[in-house]
Amino acid sequence: MAAMFDDPLRASTAENGLRSLRQGRRSVEAYVIDFRRLACETGWNDVALIGQFRLGLSEALKDEIARVGVPSSLENLVQTAIQIDRRLRERNRERSASYVPMSRPQAVTSGNQVAPPTPEEPMQVGFIQGRLPPDELHRRRLHNLCLYCGRPNHIARYCPEKNKGRAGNSSPLLRLVHLSTSSGCTPLLTLPLVLQWGKKTRTLTAMVDSGASGNFLDKAIAETACIPVIKKSFPLQIQVVDGSSLSSGPVTKETVPLQVTIGPGHSEVIRFDIVNTPLFPIILGLPWLRQHDPRISWSSGTFTFTSSYCTQHCLLPRCHVVNTVLDTNMTPQYQTVLPEVYSSFSDVFDEKGVEVLPPRRPYDCPIELLPGASIPYGRLYPLSEPELKVL
Repeated sequence: MAAMFDDPLRASTAENGLRSLRQGRRSVEAYVIDFRRLACETGWNDVALIGQFRLGLSEALKDEIARVGVPSSLENLVQTAIQIDRRLRERNRERSASYVPMSRPQAVTSGNQVAPPTPEEPMQVGFIQGRLPPDELHRRRLHNLCLYCGRPNHIARYCPEKNKGRAGNSSPLLRLVHLSTSSGCTPLLTLPLVLQWGKKTRTLTAMVDSGASGNFLDKAIAETACIPVIKKSFPLQIQVVDGSSLSSGPVTKETVPLQVTIGPGHSEVIRFDIVNTPLFPIILGLPWLRQHDPRISWSSGTFTFTSSYCTQHCLLPRCHVVNTVLDTNMTPQYQTVLPEVYSSFSDVFDEKGVEVLPPRRPYDCPIELLPGASIPYGRLYPLSEPELKVL
């Protein structure tokens, strides 16, 4: 019977199923049941099973296990994953239960008639956790999507869909203000700058964010440009707007001191923490603003570095005093020392001779032209189009 009805490729089928098994939105308990059913048919050892079990977990669980450390045995890993998953789901239920919808006052017209309510928006920025399911919220953060409409290339605060419904509101807090020193139109304050390390340079666009607690550089940019990175002395835990930690975990790496040049005359040295910031390669945070205290023109989006710190440390001097050979009051920087064998020719090496024109002579060496002589024929050399335009 086994030869007729049993699967002759039982182990191979179980291995393929185990490699494609994922937790998805299920609980870890359901994932463990399917994992154990397939694992008993493969004959894999604990090391292989531990790696495959971690690979199939959700991204949130992978991050949490990375923080606490991976257990050495498969059974301990399963129990740790179950405990973390239960706590995460319990926390999501607490967030959903703590949300209380706020009633909106209805506008009253001049005839004591109640105006029709405004259409409800898909999501309020302040109620992110109450409106979006946890999995959808994690997906949008993972792919850098707008938490309001789910589209890329902008954030919820400046979402065009949200501001469409508020176009008729006269409140100045709802108007979208464009602040940028770059050529593109973006609702963020950005600065073009140049990074330099060793003999290499890289031109990037930085976002100035007063809500950021430090200066950050995108991990992908650091790897692509081969910017030197070192390990931080102490890991740095960073929280996002809603209070949750970064999905990538604590910041453990930073750059070596990099020369940062902004504009033609502002230069400084900065260490950047390495994080995943795909929208902007560099973020200059509140410590940078406090240190330089720039004067910002919000109408034009321009920076002016006039603080005492910038004057002493960052701004390059604009005036230079140069001594030329025509400066009679020039102080010699060094004095030529001639060997004794050339001491009789010291007047030849005297620098004062270049400070005056040569004396007039009673004779001259003119170039005499023969009257009526034909112009000598010379070879014509072809020129390229750019050379002809210059001429």
